[in-house]
Order: sequence, then C-alpha cells, then structure tokens
Amino acid sequence: MDKYKLALLGEAGAAGLDRGFSIRYKVFRESYLNEMSHWKYFQKYSRSLLEKPVYYAFSILGFIISLFGIMAVKKVNEIVERNAIDFYKNNFDENNEEVRKILEDEEKHLTMSVDA
Repeated sequence: MDKYKLALLGEAGAAGLDRGFSIRYKVFRESYLNEMSHWKYFQKYSRSLLEKPVYYAFSILGFIISLFGIMAVKKVNEIVERNAIDFYKNNFDENNEEVRKILEDEEKHLTMSVDA
C-alpha cells in the first residue's frame, strides 16, 4: 500500500476518532475539523472503498473510549498523534507547505493530551 493511501485511511480513522471524542468532549471539535481537512487533502491523491467504513468504525470506537473518561481519551489521542507525526516525518517532504500545515495541526492536537 502506498503512502498516500495509508495517509488517506489514517486521516479517515483520525477524523472518526475525533468525531467520537467530540460527542462527549467538545474540545475535540476543532481537531475533528482539522482531521477532516487532512482527509480531504489526501483524497486528491488516492481513494479507497475503506474510507467510510474506517471513519464510522473509528467514530464508534472514539465514542466508546470517551465513556472511559478524559484521561483515556487523552492517552489514545497522544498515541495516535505521535504515530501520525512520525509517519508524516518519515514518508513525506516536510518542506511541502501542505504537509507542514498538517504536521503543525498534528502537533497542536498532541499538546491537547500532553500539556493539559
């Protein structure tokens, strides 16, 4: 699987998680909107029949995780964002303006879990 399809499905999953988190914790609403824009960005390069199923499955998972409380949400968010940042740094050109913007967003999302 190429890096664009992985990024596409990763962003669909991240958007789903944040959607599930934001049902209980409105602070994740902006993060959800960012992840949706990242997903749309990668749709320019690749598409998959798995996008919607991944999004909906992770939305449900995100909501279930939110039932365990904000600390569980923060821990999962931290793991997801750290891995996303590593993925982008290892597979994409950080000098690309769009990729740099995505990395900035992901780092901002990470601070929601490690600073608070």
